[in-house]
Amino acid sequence: MAEKIVHEGIVTGVDENSVKVQIQAASACGSCHAKSLCQMSEKTDKEVEVKTKDAHLYQKGERVNVYLMSGMGLKAVLYAYVLSLVAAAAGFWVAALCTPNEVIRGLGCLLALALYFLLLKYKSDKINARFSFGIEKLTDSDIVG
Repeated sequence: MAEKIVHEGIVTGVDENSVKVQIQAASACGSCHAKSLCQMSEKTDKEVEVKTKDAHLYQKGERVNVYLMSGMGLKAVLYAYVLSLVAAAAGFWVAALCTPNEVIRGLGCLLALALYFLLLKYKSDKINARFSFGIEKLTDSDIVG
């Protein structure tokens, strides 16, 4: 079974089908093996929206755990870094076939990146469905201090 990346947070809002949770990066993020994937260590506060049919079970101010399966972080790295690099290289290569002008090659690279990120934006609903967070209530034994 895949490992969960878990962060404790506080519910800041509840809608019909979603719960908004504010997560504070803790000192434990520094030693987490997945910190480069989730980037929670770079910000002190982050708000995430967790889509759930059980949103009515949560209340504003409640402490909860928000989680993402670790494999999802690797997919995010693939979309954000690897495929964007491939798009940039492809744009540069196509421009290089057309012209020896280095400025146009650079513009071809930037154009390919722009098209790639526009495609990501266009497909964001489908992609976001794959990267959904989970939520669970904290038990008394989970709450420290």
